[in-house]
Amino acid sequence: MGKKILISVVLVVFVLAVLLGLYKVLNPKNKEILAQGNYIGATFLAEAIRPEVADMIKIGDTIYDSQGKKCFKVTDVKVVPSEAKYVYYDQNLLYVENTSKLKDVYITAKSLDKKYAWAYPYGKDLIMAGAHLALYGENWKVWVTVLTVKEVK
Repeated sequence: MGKKILISVVLVVFVLAVLLGLYKVLNPKNKEILAQGNYIGATFLAEAIRPEVADMIKIGDTIYDSQGKKCFKVTDVKVVPSEAKYVYYDQNLLYVENTSKLKDVYITAKSLDKKYAWAYPYGKDLIMAGAHLALYGENWKVWVTVLTVKEVK
């Protein structure tokens, strides 16, 4: 009976130690570990954005995650006409225009913090090509697709 309890206690302590070790590796607070990674550069695509919102996105803007933490600095913005149809409602009628007023916005940004694991965390999400994320600027918010992610010095 005593051996079973001892084995159970040792097993529980071992599992807790493994979980604590994994937590420390995946969520480092140590400045040396955080300094070992590289910054990332990412390109985001916001499709079919109203022109007034597209015009708000500027080089030098800060991008925040959903918790309000500063994550990226915008290094380049390219605005092009969208191929999406422009749909609007006026005087009880629905209109669809083939000549879209909407814009596609390509946003290139550099991370403010270094990547310390296999992917760069962004709020509760990870920055990976193909991911869909919400980007938050000072006075704009857009839904984007991550096109590219690369390490930069």
